[in-house]
Amino acid sequence: MKRSTFNYIADMIRDYPTSEEYIRQRRQELINKFKEFKDENIGGGRALNKKDESVADTAITIAEDKELNNLKFNQLAVENALKKCIQSADKGILDNITYDIIYELYLRELAILNLDGIANKSHLSLSQVKKRRLRFFEEVARQRGISTK
Repeated sequence: MKRSTFNYIADMIRDYPTSEEYIRQRRQELINKFKEFKDENIGGGRALNKKDESVADTAITIAEDKELNNLKFNQLAVENALKKCIQSADKGILDNITYDIIYELYLRELAILNLDGIANKSHLSLSQVKKRRLRFFEEVARQRGISTK
């Protein structure tokens, strides 16, 4: 996996706990656009028979906004990968230990453990911890449609 892709996915996972707030904030930005004061006396005023389509325009803007859609897709990709870890009954690479690794490294507000500490805590080797992290990242990339090669 390229370093830039790895870092992008790591940032996506780090932003997951606050993604709901980002989505709400972006939606509010789209709904309440900044409108500079316009003098309505210039140009003869407003047309009286004009249809007000501002609600429809706002709905279309929200549905088509790339930043808002990216935030939603990123949140969904991380959420699905985490659910896959939690719901996994077999002893595969995506299991509760992988969830703990991702939580300790990226989701916890103040990261206490590094890779060595997580390896000691989970009774795995450092290379196994890295493999599980990479497998989780690949799953998030697959969910998001990002090429990992």
